[in-house]
Amino acid sequence: MHRWIWCGVMLWLLVGIGCRSLTPQALDTEPVSFVHPEELVQRQGFMVLADRREFAVMAFINATGYDNEASGQTMHPVRVKVRQLMGENLAGHAAKVEGWRRYYETRRLATFHYQDYALSLNADYPFRRIRPDSELGYALTAERLKDFPDILNDFWITAKLDEIWTKVQPDYVAELHKYDLARMERQMTFLWEYLRMPRHDTLTLVNVPNLLETHFHAIGARYEDYYYTVESPGAHSYGLNIHEYLHSVVNPIVQAHAGLVREKVMPYYDAGEGKPIARTYREPVTFTFECMVRALDHRLNALLSGTPEAETRAEARMAQLNEGGLTLALPFYRLLTDFEQSDKPFDEFVPVMLARLPAYKE
Repeated sequence: MHRWIWCGVMLWLLVGIGCRSLTPQALDTEPVSFVHPEELVQRQGFMVLADRREFAVMAFINATGYDNEASGQTMHPVRVKVRQLMGENLAGHAAKVEGWRRYYETRRLATFHYQDYALSLNADYPFRRIRPDSELGYALTAERLKDFPDILNDFWITAKLDEIWTKVQPDYVAELHKYDLARMERQMTFLWEYLRMPRHDTLTLVNVPNLLETHFHAIGARYEDYYYTVESPGAHSYGLNIHEYLHSVVNPIVQAHAGLVREKVMPYYDAGEGKPIARTYREPVTFTFECMVRALDHRLNALLSGTPEAETRAEARMAQLNEGGLTLALPFYRLLTDFEQSDKPFDEFVPVMLARLPAYKE
């Protein structure tokens, strides 16, 4: 599913724990409540949501220095419109804008940190933390963004985000109705049948269109009994985001075999380190997560397509990822043939895959 998906949130299962001490424990937690029924579409176990939290957070960073866009792409029309409207509304607030810009610059956080943190807030203005630190995907955000809800609320009022949201809400709602929830259900069933495992969760999957982000970025994050996938333009196909969901399955399986991972994959990791695609994955275990998820993602999509051409494209894509630094992607993809010919469930076959990895060769 390489539409250059940003999988920064792949660490949530590893580092999203143990951060309770970073913020006061007086935080009042409560379930999230979605109070705008016109801003969501749902089916048993699935939801697509026009998320005001993500809108507000992404508007803030767009106004304070986040100008990135993927090579060869232009900003989504909604992003262009929101940036223009915010510029007009903030024209008389230069001192505040400069202070917010310094705040954004000094936090030194990637966009996925903000997107994940947004999901720990209540669903509408005024924003406040309602989920505990133990659910945050990244321990460092609890400390670095501890005062962010107050700043975000001030920004909402000053930038007149309520008015801007009213103007772009129809665009978000139109995006929701492009999703095929019945197809997502079929994809989920197929995924677990392929893995030969009983589904390990009872989560509601929530897809969140993120029109204010760079093309081809997505994150996955769990809060309460929701597994959110926040998706920018081009990062999905209006179905189940198999890639992001697979991280919730693959990461703990690989982590359970971390010793074997380090023994077998270090030559692959060393060969890929520093190359463009692999640069983000700075530890052998997380590197292995990503390569295994990409292999599974492309294999599942090829099988769902049901054509030889799709399988040829998938293997070609694996070869590209190999060249880009994800040097385990192609070996894992080829070892999936062994898995398919076995009778083991995937969680039991992972150590077999790791043991069967051929010695790395340039």
